[in-house]
Amino acid sequence: MMGNYMILRFFTSLKLTLTLLLGLSFVSIFGTLGKVEDNRFDYFYQSTGYRILLLLLALNIAACTWKTCKRNLDDKKRFRERLHEEAEKTSNGADFEALERELQKTFRVERRTNGLLASRGRLGRWGSTIVHVSLLIIMLGGILAEFGFVGTQMVPEGKSTITYFNWDVGLDRPLGFEFRVDHFELDYYPIELKIGAYDPQTRELIEEYVTQEGEMIELPLQGVTARIVNFEPFDKALSLDIFREGQKIGSYRGLPGASKEEVTNFLDEFLVIKPTAFRDPVVRQIIADASILENGEVVKQQRIMVNHPLVYKGVAFYQTAYNQDEFGFWYVGFQISKDPGEPLVWAGSILLVFGLCCAFFIRYRVLVVTASGLTPLLGFNDLVGQALLNDIAANNAGIAGDTSLGEVSPKK
Repeated sequence: MMGNYMILRFFTSLKLTLTLLLGLSFVSIFGTLGKVEDNRFDYFYQSTGYRILLLLLALNIAACTWKTCKRNLDDKKRFRERLHEEAEKTSNGADFEALERELQKTFRVERRTNGLLASRGRLGRWGSTIVHVSLLIIMLGGILAEFGFVGTQMVPEGKSTITYFNWDVGLDRPLGFEFRVDHFELDYYPIELKIGAYDPQTRELIEEYVTQEGEMIELPLQGVTARIVNFEPFDKALSLDIFREGQKIGSYRGLPGASKEEVTNFLDEFLVIKPTAFRDPVVRQIIADASILENGEVVKQQRIMVNHPLVYKGVAFYQTAYNQDEFGFWYVGFQISKDPGEPLVWAGSILLVFGLCCAFFIRYRVLVVTASGLTPLLGFNDLVGQALLNDIAANNAGIAGDTSLGEVSPKK
């Protein structure tokens, strides 16, 4: 028994906690600033030595959690014993009904044969325990993350893949389903550009416009206007809606003079419209429409954007890169990850904030009332507690009548 007590005392020691935290901080300095293999910092933080320190910290937190749980569960028993001790100091009987009603406005009151046991803010007593439990949950989430993976894959637009490249093992691994990129596009902020209207016969410039997407321009044809629908900076392709007297009569696709693509438009015999210059575009959003297939059947479709990954069976697809090949076809890069511990990490983090709020903002206060007076047991050693205790004592004469509670006893 003595050996078990010494082990428990060691693992619940505040000195051990501080030593481990300082040790982890000191070691992490070298892990962050020092040179690591292939710039993979996870190699250091997943090393055996670092994990041993984390294991000791987890054991320390678990032991402290058990200790605080036992303390909290035994509170009522200790407080009742204290009430009995205070009641034995006097043999005078007392009527506490009026005071009990008054205390019940702000306290939870338990009436005993020899007095009252009043408490409030019980949740604050559990604040530190909740913090300890939340840290253990976060650590458990980190352990479960070891059973997941992180990989990458490049997928051409319109194509699919059933594998990903696992960086931990340096090999392709199966996804377990088919992932397909149906469509890819870049969404830009409105691009300011210069457009030229040319004579189709002489190729002479008739009129030049400085405009941007969404604006209307007057074409050099009577009653004809055009709205700038879209401009693709990669293809330098201009899309217009053409209107006559306010009514849409068709669409127009204009390309720069150096383009090899041949486009036929209904306005070509009257006018040729081409983009001539544009400001550097600023990407607003990267968009990929993707599908998940199993046995050739689409089971999920979603638009993937920045901070909006596609998640299927715990596997998340994050868009990380894009480019065009020499023929102008898009291909998209994805980071593919599976983290079984992520829900626990989120739950633990939320619980951690809740526990800290309980510990710092909810004060657990306990007092006993006997014929000999008020005895604060817990939580009255601050200014608010002292003021609250003095108010109870000051109002007692009018509330309790002949109970004769006397002066406020000092905190013990």
